[in-house]
Amino acid sequence: MKKLLFISVLVLLVTFAFAARPVEIEVWTLSLSPTFDDYMNSVNEAFEEAYPDIKVNWVDVPYNAALQKLQAAIAANRAPDAVNLNTIWALDMVGLEALAPLDEYMNEVEIYRYWEKLMDNTRVAGNYYAIPWYASPQILIYNRQILEDAGLDPDNPPSTWDEMLQASRIIKERTGKYGFEPNIIGYEDLILEGVPLLSEDGEKAAFNTPEALAKLNWYITLYNEDLIPRSLGGYTAGQQNYSAGKIAMYPVGMSMLKHVQENSPSIYEVTDVAPIPVGEASIIKSPMMNMVVPINAPHPAEAVKYILWLTSAYWQVEFDKHATIVPSTKIGLEQEKEFQEMAKTSANARAQIMASSSMENVADIGYIAGLENEKYAEFRRIIGDYWMAAIKGEIPAQEALDKAEAEINELLQD
Repeated sequence: MKKLLFISVLVLLVTFAFAARPVEIEVWTLSLSPTFDDYMNSVNEAFEEAYPDIKVNWVDVPYNAALQKLQAAIAANRAPDAVNLNTIWALDMVGLEALAPLDEYMNEVEIYRYWEKLMDNTRVAGNYYAIPWYASPQILIYNRQILEDAGLDPDNPPSTWDEMLQASRIIKERTGKYGFEPNIIGYEDLILEGVPLLSEDGEKAAFNTPEALAKLNWYITLYNEDLIPRSLGGYTAGQQNYSAGKIAMYPVGMSMLKHVQENSPSIYEVTDVAPIPVGEASIIKSPMMNMVVPINAPHPAEAVKYILWLTSAYWQVEFDKHATIVPSTKIGLEQEKEFQEMAKTSANARAQIMASSSMENVADIGYIAGLENEKYAEFRRIIGDYWMAAIKGEIPAQEALDKAEAEINELLQD
């Protein structure tokens, strides 16, 4: 009897020991280490204090190796519990049925914390497959000195694209410099103007519209009047030209400010920031970083608890103190006293506050809903090639749209 009692007690002790052992979740981020080690360690330590039954194993993965490494881990049934992915990768993985829907692990209050457009970026067939983390929305950075030299008010830069054209004419006439450098991406221009790319059934092109023609003609006017650099060099050229004081304004992601500050201090001294003009869709584009849970993650419920912690307003604001980004939560930077103080002397902080206040209109438009993944690159190329050819005067604008439409329709039927 004593032996039986001893065995029963031993079994209970062993069972208790296993029950008391915390669940260990593996969390992958993209290229944050070593720059943000202190921040991530603080997040994880605080989480483990709040949830003593969960231990976090944080793994930082090089950005360029992340997708391949994740796919291999899922295939080998050794998937991590939570993973940091951009929107395109997340939706690609949803298409491969490699991610778990998160709805059952979140309540309505938790979903409401985040901006609706950002939550909808990765919502497929009514299910949420990611929780948005951080963004770097586009803003307008501009050279106050050039605007002053042109007789324009540096406290009131252009707020619409038509005003941008008019200001560019004045700047060119009075200073000889270009007003701005656009980063021309045809299909994104169409989305921002509210032009549908595909028919509702996804079988035909839908972008050959008067609105598309008007936007294309706007670019043609800028090019024909020599109001933008003739190279149409885009992002890299804009970075170089703005840093060299050759252009007055640059619509770009706010992280560009760090580059200007580090590489062109004299230009940074006269740099200010303003909201970027928006098109008819009232969308401000931003690449998004999200957190997802693989389909065969060992601990999905615990993973979502961690994700909600990492992406909470408090920890996102803390992250923004270390990087030029803004939160995906409705509680942002506008009322943060520390940022308000920094904004008095820092264009970076002013940009972050301004971008945070515009997050209701931010969306990641790098993914084309309804288009098969394998056709994405060719779709983008066809529109981009005809768009640029029309701007350079190599083909009439309406003919460019007609030919792009015909080629896209062929692509969709293949």
